[in-house]
Amino acid sequence: MFSGGLDSTAMLVKLLAESADELRVHHIRMINKEKRDLAEQRAVEGILAYCRAHYRAFRYSESALDFSALEAIPIDYLAIAFVACQVAIDTPGCNRIAVATLATDTDIANRSARQRRVFEEIYACYRARKLGEPSVDWVYPVHDIPKAELAAGLPPALLDLTWSCRCPVEGLRPCMACKACRMRQSLRIPAAPAHNPVS
Repeated sequence: MFSGGLDSTAMLVKLLAESADELRVHHIRMINKEKRDLAEQRAVEGILAYCRAHYRAFRYSESALDFSALEAIPIDYLAIAFVACQVAIDTPGCNRIAVATLATDTDIANRSARQRRVFEEIYACYRARKLGEPSVDWVYPVHDIPKAELAAGLPPALLDLTWSCRCPVEGLRPCMACKACRMRQSLRIPAAPAHNPVS
């Protein structure tokens, strides 16, 4: 599951460089009132092109969830579990889901447990139809790696392509005020580049 952010990019590079696993990389275009989906999409496209040129081949797919008519911001990690189930079923032989959660993420133990419960409840519906695998494990390839180490391990050109801002401002520039932007500043990671809107 790939967002185009620093953590998921580090996870993708780790899986591409340190394993021979056949990878299916999936991005969810999460559309909501924060309006970061266009910036994330640009980041994803740049990161995928870089990884294909510098690492090895992988399968890519994407889907979209449009919550733009809602005032509330949906809980992303539960939406990820729902989509991960659909992607796993759509990928014959898939028995692992890789997600880029970190040990330092807020309330990560409870969030991860809830995410897996949502996945299992939906996946059980497919198993009842004799579809899917007997078990699907969730793996966390970068869980114990500090964010600063993840950033330092990425080639600078690739790090520059990642997008972190939750609330981009006009012209798809990082807001420099949200939690994700402040994290990049605290680690002295350059702000994600501004992107021109897609016309």
